[in-house]
Amino acid sequence: MRAAGLVVVAVVSGLVWYAVTNGDSSTPPDTGGESSAEEPGGVYQFTAYKGMPEPDRVTDCAAHAYGKPIQNLLQSTPCDHLTRQLFVTKVDDRTIYTSVSVVVMRTQEDALALVELTDQNETGNVSDVVRDGVVKIEGIDRLSTRDGYASKQSGREVIIVESDFAEKDKTDDKAADENILDPVSTDAIRLAARVDGDSGTG
Repeated sequence: MRAAGLVVVAVVSGLVWYAVTNGDSSTPPDTGGESSAEEPGGVYQFTAYKGMPEPDRVTDCAAHAYGKPIQNLLQSTPCDHLTRQLFVTKVDDRTIYTSVSVVVMRTQEDALALVELTDQNETGNVSDVVRDGVVKIEGIDRLSTRDGYASKQSGREVIIVESDFAEKDKTDDKAADENILDPVSTDAIRLAARVDGDSGTG
């Protein structure tokens, strides 16, 4: 009986400890203002465009950008380098081309200024690989006709993603197309480390 009583006490104590250490708490852990959640594994399956199996890397970012505000910014605060690559995915059997650009600036402040400007309308941006003529796709001269877009700044890096449907897969409803392309672009941000070997260093 005494042994059985000790077993019961041990089990109850274990349950109490589990409840205390694993129970929900209204006070989140202190993480210095940053999320401790890992990057998601991804929603869409991207493959490198067959005509661009390796990334393109340049050091003169201003020469590979468009729009006076962005060009002026990159001329006055030059980047360290720009790396870009084109990927392909499908949604409902519709082909989507996604350009992932990783701009590494010289300071974190410069990177913040760049992403804030690129996220505004009518300011220009870093040229996607189709607009810049790095790759040729029939019927497409840029990947911004449906406004599929996402960006992220991390340390000295700015990740810029633009996506668009193959010409045959575009619809007359631009807003509906954008609603599909924006999540694809957001998911493709995780490809930055694949595009730029320095990505993630800040």
